[in-house]
Amino acid sequence: MLIVAIATLMVGFTSCKKDKNEPVSTQSGLDASKTSKIKKGEPVSFKFSQAPEGSTVIWTVTPFDNVQINPTGNVATIQFSNAGVYSVNASYSNFKGSTNVSVQDSIYNPGGGTPTYEPLTGDQIFITVSKTDSMGFSGLIFRFITEKKYQCLNHTLLFDNNFSGQNLQVVFKSVMIPSPENCTLGEDNASGANTWFPIVEGNHVFEVILDGKTYTGSFVKNGGTYTFTWPYTSGVTITPLVII
Repeated sequence: MLIVAIATLMVGFTSCKKDKNEPVSTQSGLDASKTSKIKKGEPVSFKFSQAPEGSTVIWTVTPFDNVQINPTGNVATIQFSNAGVYSVNASYSNFKGSTNVSVQDSIYNPGGGTPTYEPLTGDQIFITVSKTDSMGFSGLIFRFITEKKYQCLNHTLLFDNNFSGQNLQVVFKSVMIPSPENCTLGEDNASGANTWFPIVEGNHVFEVILDGKTYTGSFVKNGGTYTFTWPYTSGVTITPLVII
């Protein structure tokens, strides 16, 4: 589950060898379930075949505003909330991949029918943070899960990412429930994830808006250590507060 993509990767294969003992960085394309005629909110699957299954791949998207990334090893599902052209990038060890996708202005409606949007009224969001590293740079993976359970196992947690410099605001909007004919029966917590990579040294504001309330905290990156200041024990919680 999708955070600031600063580094832009070049398409193609590049090799630069300064010394026979120096590792060579290589590039290859990404496999995507589709690269054009994508609708807003439509899940698109990407696979970076250069990385083994289950490995930690760093996924970034440029531009990143209102993009959700749900990574699972060398595969990621990405949803785009705005129309436009995006560059999707993957990095694993010395391997890098990039592909461009085009998103239309129409809204994705899985399988037809009319989905409903259930507000997050009275719900809580639990955020789990972990670190990701690649080639001397590091960033954070944010995983979100609701306290409440929602109908249909194939529902979608909707949220926006708003960046201001190196500060991030996450706005949780609603849970999209598919139409009855497209619902996978059952109920479960709504969840999502995002990746913010790379993150520069220093202090960063981290803000979350849920159910009309704003939760404001911060974190400091000092070398490879991230330390959060988060004064809330309900509504929106973060764990752990120190990531080494």
